[in-house]
Amino acid sequence: MEQESTVAHEISRKEQAEQTKEKLLSISLKLVREQGYDQVKIADICAQAGVSTGAFYHHLKSKAGILSGVYARCDAYFEDIVYPLLKGRCDMQGLLEYVDYQMVYCIDLGYPLCAQIYRAQLMEPTDFVLSHKRGLPAGLIGMIGNLQKGEVLSTEKSAEEIGEELLLICRGIVYYWCQKHGQCDIKKLGREIANRYLRSYAL
Repeated sequence: MEQESTVAHEISRKEQAEQTKEKLLSISLKLVREQGYDQVKIADICAQAGVSTGAFYHHLKSKAGILSGVYARCDAYFEDIVYPLLKGRCDMQGLLEYVDYQMVYCIDLGYPLCAQIYRAQLMEPTDFVLSHKRGLPAGLIGMIGNLQKGEVLSTEKSAEEIGEELLLICRGIVYYWCQKHGQCDIKKLGREIANRYLRSYAL
């Protein structure tokens, strides 16, 4: 009985820690959108979240942890929602819808935050961002692999290679959108360019 109580207490502590981290991340992103990344102060984030600065550093490690949190949220969204929704599709349109979701996610974040993420990666690059094991790339590669098995796409290149090239295209489109201060339709642009690229591998 005592062991069960200890386990339940440990689970409760982990849940509380996760809730605190999510609260810090949500408030951080809100302030970044309002003020810009460089202007946001950790003390202001903590004041709004009602936690100590020590708690901030415990959960997010540093101010850059805000941007890492964006990637974690994005990957969870694609891993838990988008890929399960589309993985059964064995047609090109399903793959293009996956690209649509990526562009809409960026639109929801807003171009100032997306631009800051690009800037941070140029200043402090991490292998994690380019990893194919992350939720978003893994789902994309999984869908491409399914289309190759279904003989919709050529196996001239591996699913990983096609996925890497498609991700480069998508990143370039988002970068262009940031340069244009959000003044272009990246969902339409992403679908058109991705479609033209994928047609070169269509069977």
